[in-house]
Amino acid sequence: VVSTQSTGALLYEGSVVVMKNNIGYLCVSGGQLQTAPSVTKDCDWKVTSAGFMMFSFENAKNGGFMKATESNVVIGPAGNDTVFEVKFNPNGSVSFQSTVSNIFVGIKDPEMFLEMA
Repeated sequence: VVSTQSTGALLYEGSVVVMKNNIGYLCVSGGQLQTAPSVTKDCDWKVTSAGFMMFSFENAKNGGFMKATESNVVIGPAGNDTVFEVKFNPNGSVSFQSTVSNIFVGIKDPEMFLEMA
């Protein structure tokens, strides 16, 4: 496990990360974004660079991308709505905000800590 203090260093083209917030690990279950209390292969996210400080996240096992709607983050095909801008938080966590809506990744808790998968 890599220290969360180097969270930004984990975001590069082709890296595979695990995202954790206070609720749990972000995973794909039944084609939907869910939280889980422990890490499984459903929680691995392949990082794609989409510009300066912008990234897309594809589930490494299931293939769907995190995709922003007006009110939620779901799993779907790649597109403009699958690009998120990284924000660095004072506690060492990061937040990912959609570039097409004001939605953050995180299911009610946008402060993510990253670990290498």
